[in-house]
Amino acid sequence: MPIPNGLTWSLRKIWHNREVFLQAYGVDQFVQAGKFRIQKMYKFLHPVGAQVGWKRLIYNSHASPKSTFIMWLAVQNRLATKDRLIRWQLNIDGTCGLCQLESESLEHLFFSCSYSKEIWRQVLLYLGVTRTVLPWHDEVQIAVKKSRSKQKKACKYSIAFIESVYCIWLQRNSKIAVKAWSPKDFMRSYSENPKAFTLASGQMFS
Repeated sequence: MPIPNGLTWSLRKIWHNREVFLQAYGVDQFVQAGKFRIQKMYKFLHPVGAQVGWKRLIYNSHASPKSTFIMWLAVQNRLATKDRLIRWQLNIDGTCGLCQLESESLEHLFFSCSYSKEIWRQVLLYLGVTRTVLPWHDEVQIAVKKSRSKQKKACKYSIAFIESVYCIWLQRNSKIAVKAWSPKDFMRSYSENPKAFTLASGQMFS
């Protein structure tokens, strides 16, 4: 039933919420031990959402807040990569700003791009990991698995992954605006002062 005209703000809210009770077939399910429970109403209005596999990577993160936020965007493919900007009808060059070879997308930027692949390969070596760099979704799954562990080595890995994604994203933005460092210069500066890139969160890399 539509809300009648002429009601005050508070009465309009009360009238609107009567629809909630109608959908719930009364208030009985919100009452416990003779008292109305707001928690039960909240759960009715906000059902549990779908579970995501990367939850622990974000919520167990010991990386910097800025880096974790960028990772949160990345795992949902919400970074403003050039392929998305073009879909938003922006008239831009879609070529990757780091390698200048292929079209920029999330999957290309992490880690099909020769620039980002070399950076992540060097970080893996720094961590004592000798393997080839895998596609984005595979690397995320490895980092998610590491984030479930409380071992210091696994924690270092998940921090390094998040911070590396953040630094690559910064370099990508810097390349578009000015000029990015080469991967060699990037790793040299990191080895001289790792905290400058926030890879050494707390005492993890000390």
